[in-house]
Amino acid sequence: MKHFIRSLQKELDQIVAALEQRAFFSLTGEETQFLREETGKLLKKLVDIQESSLTIGLLGGTGVGKSTLMNALAGSVIASASHRRPHTNHALVYRHVGAITPSSLFSTDLPMREITHEAENIKQILLCDLPDFDSLMGDHRQYVIRFLEHLDVLIWVTSPEKYADGRFYEFLQMVPKAEQNFYFVLNKADLFFQSKSLEIGYEQLASVTSRFQEHIKGNGIHVPLIFAISAQGALDSDQLPPWNQLTAFRREIFQQRDIKQVTAIKAGNLDVEVQNLISAFKKEVLNLEVFDGILENSIKDIENQRPQWIKAGQGAIDLWLGKYIKQDVLSSQRDPSILVGPGYGLALVFQEWKKRTTGQNTTSSDPSYFTPPEVVRTSFQRRLEWLENRINQRILHHNLPSSFQEQLQAILDVPSVFEELGERFFHGVELRLGAHALPSFWGFKTKQYLAYLLFFGFFLLAIGGRNAWEAVLVAPGVGNILQLFLSCIQTLFSPKGLAALVSYALLNFFLAFRFYRRYRKHLQRASIKIIDSLKADLGKVWEMQLDAIQNDLSHFREDIQTQISTISVLKKNEKET
Repeated sequence: MKHFIRSLQKELDQIVAALEQRAFFSLTGEETQFLREETGKLLKKLVDIQESSLTIGLLGGTGVGKSTLMNALAGSVIASASHRRPHTNHALVYRHVGAITPSSLFSTDLPMREITHEAENIKQILLCDLPDFDSLMGDHRQYVIRFLEHLDVLIWVTSPEKYADGRFYEFLQMVPKAEQNFYFVLNKADLFFQSKSLEIGYEQLASVTSRFQEHIKGNGIHVPLIFAISAQGALDSDQLPPWNQLTAFRREIFQQRDIKQVTAIKAGNLDVEVQNLISAFKKEVLNLEVFDGILENSIKDIENQRPQWIKAGQGAIDLWLGKYIKQDVLSSQRDPSILVGPGYGLALVFQEWKKRTTGQNTTSSDPSYFTPPEVVRTSFQRRLEWLENRINQRILHHNLPSSFQEQLQAILDVPSVFEELGERFFHGVELRLGAHALPSFWGFKTKQYLAYLLFFGFFLLAIGGRNAWEAVLVAPGVGNILQLFLSCIQTLFSPKGLAALVSYALLNFFLAFRFYRRYRKHLQRASIKIIDSLKADLGKVWEMQLDAIQNDLSHFREDIQTQISTISVLKKNEKET
């Protein structure tokens, strides 16, 4: 018995742990709170389970003789007409003056009245005369049902006139008790023998008893224990006829019960209530197992679709970078300061002309400059929504509660994931552009300086004249240098000088154009390198986002499996019991 009580304690502790650790998908908040309250009540019952008194309730319809039966059981009049209830929803509790009423009875919301007596035959017994169940309506009926949870034995009292009353069996199905602690009394059995022969009386009694038994079996009590008695006849005479089973019934009810027997009865009833409580988790386990299968299939979907999604994502990234970002990268990397002389001026002219013809005024400092366009962003969002819709369809197909969808939306959170993906794309572009600043191109600048100086030297030779230059080279004095200077000025304003000046300008423009083209090629190569790096970086961002979604679902599935294991322990205990 101690082992059985410890087992009940363990089961209740596991129920408490399951209720405190997590929320339930199949149970509403009100249902969960009800389970907490019921578990608390059962724990309190378990503490008081070793009380030595036995609490017996008598249930029956109007006029079946419950009070008379109690007097017959006690062997004296303990219930009288003066004890009649002022209201039909009150319970009458008959207690020996030397016994103590269990505290659990006072915790009920059913109004009751306590009546003391001195019948030694039932000193260790509390008899509870309950309201007539066929007079109870609405909340009063629920009060009585909750009161029955505190009783150890139930005596169902009926009569030949009322044994087939459907309300009797409807009430029977509502009572959460172990059926081995039910006793059924067919009172007023003397009606079968009034003005009739014993043979006919026995036949009618056997027929009614048989039908009564079939009714009880049909309502879930597999081995009903039925006693046919006449309580009033037992009070009127000490000699009972053979068909009156009151003596056997009294012996069955009032046998000398030691503490172990009483505890066994109480524990048996409590075990039924615990198992009823555990069965409330059955639906949750079934739903969790179905949802676990849905998550497993969804994770497999991601694994199967991953190559295709990565390819589609890379295609969208290529489209975005090639069609939108490439020119932006060129614009953001354009720096005419690497050109010198006429090349620098030519670059400024081209930039101003492009700005005026295209109206392009945005720069890399503008965040919208690198934000993915809607058509590209939709390509990514469509994959995430497909996954969410697929899981939701499976949830609806299996008719799971809406709480599963709500939890799934909180895990996937497609709008937030999509927004986060866009931000990571934007920051990826911004960081990559910042990390790839153009080099100094000092070699390219040196070539430009040398070329322009060489052309300028040719121009000076052309306008200075051969004689003046030879004089300076033979005798480089101040006079010869001054003579060279004057010769250059004189030639510059002559037709020959103007022709040299025009040729010099054309040659400079030609060099500037060539250097500008070379400058553009340098920009193209640098941009291609940046774009390639961006493709790799943004491809990793997309793969990482897919991994994050898969990991979130995997962790969520682990939580579901943990909850299944926790509740399955309770179901296992129920099965073993």
